[in-house]
Amino acid sequence: MKQKTKLEDKVSVVKQDWEESERYWGVRPDGYSLHKTVEDCSNFIKEYWDSMPDAIPDEYSRPCGKPYLLDVSKDIYRKITRSKNGIRLS
Repeated sequence: MKQKTKLEDKVSVVKQDWEESERYWGVRPDGYSLHKTVEDCSNFIKEYWDSMPDAIPDEYSRPCGKPYLLDVSKDIYRKITRSKNGIRLS
């Protein structure tokens, strides 16, 4: 029997959706990133853009919409806390 997850087994984090833009193909969902704080989310996005080339690539990801709160398991939260500013998942 599968055990139900209790509310106290969850932790609120910041979720940012991402989308992929590909020249001549359009835009489609491209996963999400999870962060401890909104500031971590902003830093994660800044580091991503800072790592991009000066010219617009044929294919790249970008944040989609505004970040929002999401409850995750303590296991996922531990993965987030071990990262610099968050983790990216698909």
